[in-house]
Amino acid sequence: MNENNLSFDALPSLVCNLISEVAGLRSEVKELRDKRHDTESDNRFIGIDEACKILRRSKSTIYHMVRDGILPHYKVGKMLEFRPSELIAWQAQHQREGSKSTAEIMEEMKSNVRHAPKSGW
Repeated sequence: MNENNLSFDALPSLVCNLISEVAGLRSEVKELRDKRHDTESDNRFIGIDEACKILRRSKSTIYHMVRDGILPHYKVGKMLEFRPSELIAWQAQHQREGSKSTAEIMEEMKSNVRHAPKSGW
């Protein structure tokens, strides 16, 4: 703003300039706040209850997956903690691997059988 142009006649244009500058500042603050929130959410830890909600599994299933070393987790004392970003990435990776055709499932079942079944597969 030009301080030499401060007059009653120039007031409407000055107010319009101020409004546009404030709107621009608000959008920049919102972007910075969103970026900060994204980085905080990636670095924060959650408990087992929130992990159950993210993965849509029961607590016992989560505990079994942790025990078997399947699920990414952190153990702080006696508490299990998880990072939401790691859980979501793990879930996305394993969803793709889980889609097998019926023929692939049957071949896998046949390869794991020690004795030939009496019925003809």
